Amino acid sequence: MSVKLSQRLRVNAAVTPQDIQAAKTSPFVSIAGASQIMAAVTTAALGVGKKAVVQFLQATDAGGTGSKALGAPVEKVATAAGPVAFTAEAYAERLDEGFGFVAVQLSSDNGAAVLGSAMLISGDNRFNP
Repeated sequence: MSVKLSQRLRVNAAVTPQDIQAAKTSPFVSIAGASQIMAAVTTAALGVGKKAVVQFLQATDAGGTGSKALGAPVEKVATAAGPVAFTAEAYAERLDEGFGFVAVQLSSDNGAAVLGSAMLISGDNRFNP
């Protein structure tokens, strides 16, 4: 039996396209039943040597209560001027006890305004909508 990829993943808009020169944080999303999460990131043109940075945050509820970093930040450095695309991943088992909500924080050290966006994808889900 064929199973669509969309039946195996949950996708949430995390950071909608906006200037990420100052860090932007998505809403917190429940990842109940998921074993892995991934942020798929794209940016507009970055200058050579400039970077885009993703940091997962964890919290105890959708309001961000007790929010703190989940793992180390993941960064992508532009080796040529232009847009960048990359992913960052984490395992749900790395969340602290009582923490079941995740957000994506996206930023850049580009010298000028730069648009960026991220999707939060959860996989190996126990249940899918």
